[in-house]
Amino acid sequence: AVRAGYEQVERLAAASFATPGLFLERLVTRARHVEVQLFGDGAGRVLALGARDCSLQRRHQKVVEETPPPGLAPAVLDQLLATATDLGTSVGYRSAGTVEFVHDVERDEVAFLEVNTRLQVEHPVTEAVHGVDLVEWMVRLAGGDASMFDEPAPRSTGHAIEVRVYAEDPHRGHRPGAGVLTEAAFAPGPRVDTWVEAGTEVSAHYDPLLAKVITHAPDRDAARRAMVDALHATRLSGIETNAAYVAALL
Repeated sequence: AVRAGYEQVERLAAASFATPGLFLERLVTRARHVEVQLFGDGAGRVLALGARDCSLQRRHQKVVEETPPPGLAPAVLDQLLATATDLGTSVGYRSAGTVEFVHDVERDEVAFLEVNTRLQVEHPVTEAVHGVDLVEWMVRLAGGDASMFDEPAPRSTGHAIEVRVYAEDPHRGHRPGAGVLTEAAFAPGPRVDTWVEAGTEVSAHYDPLLAKVITHAPDRDAARRAMVDALHATRLSGIETNAAYVAALL
C-alpha cells in the first residue's frame, strides 16, 4: 500500500511540477497549530508578542483563536518564542509577521510550518493581552517611528479568544449562507470587527467572514464564558451563520 501510494503521488508530482521528487514528512495525528506574533524594525530588532493557538479549524480555515495557547509547556513556549525571534532577526524582518508551527501533542515537539509576512486575521487577541495596536505600530514604523523598540516589551495579561463568525450553515454541511441581512447586532461589551449591517447583501462567491468577535478576561474560562454570551447575543438575521454552533462548541 505504501509503495502504491508513493508511486501514485510520484506520478502526480511529475505531471504537475515536471519533477517526481517528493518530500517525506512525519505524520502528526494529534497536531496543534501554534504561531508567534513578530514585529521587527528591519534592522535586527525583533519583538515576539506571545503565541496564539489556532487549532480549531474547518477545511484549514481558522475558526477559533486564542492566546496564550492553553496547556502548552513553558519550555515549549520558550522554544517557540526564541526560534521565531532568531528567525526574524536573521532576515532583518520589518513590520508585523507571524511564524507558524505544528505542535505534536504526543511527542510534545514543534516543527516549523511557515512565515506569514503580513498582519493576520487573529491579531486582535494579541493586541488584547498585550495592550498594543499592531496596525498603529505598522503605520508608525512606515513613517519612520521605531520608538516602540526603545520601550519595555509589552507584557501579556489575561486570556483572549477570537471567533470568526461565518456566513454558512453548520447543520447542512457548512453550506454557504447568502442573502440580505435583515438584522445585524452584536453584544456591546466585546470587541467586534465587522463589515456588515442591516441591509448588507452577503454573496456566496467570496470569503464568508462576517465578523470577528474578541473577548478578553483574566483567565481562559472567563474569556470563554464571555464569548459564549457574546455569540448568543449576536443577531444576524436573514442568512445562516455559525455563531450558535461555535457557541455550543465553546
